[in-house]
Amino acid sequence: MTQYDPKILQKYADRLYTQANTIIFIWSIAGIMVGALGGYLLGSITAARENLAVLGTAIVGLFGFLIGRERAFELKFRAQTALCQVKIEENTRGRE
Repeated sequence: MTQYDPKILQKYADRLYTQANTIIFIWSIAGIMVGALGGYLLGSITAARENLAVLGTAIVGLFGFLIGRERAFELKFRAQTALCQVKIEENTRGRE
């Protein structure tokens, strides 16, 4: 019979947090790249190429970060739920 091991839930929570942070990073980088490209292309038809590239990078990069943060929230919530279950088990375990 398999025995209860709280270390497994801790590893699970750690992995979820790593995935959540990776999602935030990837969405931020994607937003920065799309914003820079879009700003550059928009700026190429106007005289303000550099200004629009910087503005596009900042605005779309911020949106990418916000989207990533929202997508990562679910993973962080699942990690916290697992950690909460470990604490409940620790606090309700009978003394042997």
